[in-house]
Amino acid sequence: MSTHNHTRSDVMTFLLPSLPGPGGPGLLTILGLTYSTTFLGNGLILLTICANTYLHQPQFLLLALLATTDLGLALSMLPTILDALWLPVPTISRDVCLLQMCCLYAVFSGQSSVLLAMALDRWLAVCHPLYYLAFFTPSRLAWTSLAFILRATIPLLPTPFLISSCSAHSLSFPFCFPTEVLHFSCGGLGWTYAAASMLATASMDIVLITISYCLVFWQVMKRISPVGQHKALKTFTAHLCALLAFYAPLFTSALFPDSLLGSLASLGLLASPALHPLVYGIQSNQLRCGLLGVLGCPSTSRVAPSPKGPHP
Repeated sequence: MSTHNHTRSDVMTFLLPSLPGPGGPGLLTILGLTYSTTFLGNGLILLTICANTYLHQPQFLLLALLATTDLGLALSMLPTILDALWLPVPTISRDVCLLQMCCLYAVFSGQSSVLLAMALDRWLAVCHPLYYLAFFTPSRLAWTSLAFILRATIPLLPTPFLISSCSAHSLSFPFCFPTEVLHFSCGGLGWTYAAASMLATASMDIVLITISYCLVFWQVMKRISPVGQHKALKTFTAHLCALLAFYAPLFTSALFPDSLLGSLASLGLLASPALHPLVYGIQSNQLRCGLLGVLGCPSTSRVAPSPKGPHP
């Protein structure tokens, strides 16, 4: 796209790619199913946890936080995706793009933090069960949530100064992905800062998550029967797939912001909010019973199922 000069009174704009593009109806169907699964699955998880007091435990409260970040991720992308679907020449102003970019950055960081907290929660529950309930007190959960918020917002403070009104650009994604928008910074430091900050945070989380799950998996495989080992292996594989669905597109989009590979990976970011309810929610007996009770299924009651201690 040819660039053109702007005066001080002009507003810097970004051009969004038009959808559905070459994908046609297939892409529209995928987007519709993904968003329907995201809103329905995460909404039901939040409703179930709020409606059943016996689910007010650290494991399920962290799952509620994950569902909240999933909804935040989907909703942050939705306005510009709708513009790219409906408008012949979709555009977004600099200020709105900056707001969406900051929201996405905060959601990515928050979701990575929640996934790390869930992995550490399972490590403590399985490897150190005697300290589990004593460690996860309501006050500690509150301080942990505050730490997540600060971790997600503090790196955003320099970003408004990294976008200069130089010229209009065509975005590769149907939303303002942080590393791509800052890639167009006149100073040239925007992409470096965003990519380094995002990837450093995600890399540290991945290392700690991997260590936690390996310790949990090793401890579970030593304790239980072959049938239980098979079930634990399936759970471990499902969690691994859910983590890959979030981190693989995130790293690809951050490292290749203006390429076809990065564009495809950015759409893959919509898959993780749809997968998380299926991976982390349905496998829990207590959550399933609570969900059926909320839906008014006659074969279930609102009485809490008898807990058998922390589960992996």
